[in-house]
Amino acid sequence: MKKLVFALIAALSVALTGCSAFESEPIEPNIIGTGNLQYEAKSGTWFVVVDSTQYTVATVTILDNNPHSYGKTQNVEPVEGMLVTVFTSPRMNGIQAVTGRQSIEQIEELYHTDETGVVVVFGLLLLCVLGIAIPNTKKVPVVNADV
Repeated sequence: MKKLVFALIAALSVALTGCSAFESEPIEPNIIGTGNLQYEAKSGTWFVVVDSTQYTVATVTILDNNPHSYGKTQNVEPVEGMLVTVFTSPRMNGIQAVTGRQSIEQIEELYHTDETGVVVVFGLLLLCVLGIAIPNTKKVPVVNADV
């Protein structure tokens, strides 16, 4: 039984570590441009001017460096004068903004998530629980002792 559980753990580990099913799809950003955030007090909106066009920004996304957080990104409130890169994406609604001057590759990396490790750990945990829950029964030969 222990050999079977070990073989299943090994097979699951090999199968899932090369699997890309638990990775997020690319967001395919279309960068509009980079500019400094400005605040319009009359309407209470934040915007960025790129090539004399005004783009409204609701939140700004940054890399989340908090080790206690589950997510990879964090939305922050805009700050006057903050340098941001604005972009659109077919996978996201509206105009998005990230801090700093970012390239397409950097934006993809910021939003890329890989849950393979979490799935492998929970799979191994499940196999361990099953290995403990299934009783190890050995058949003892019965000797017929007729007296």
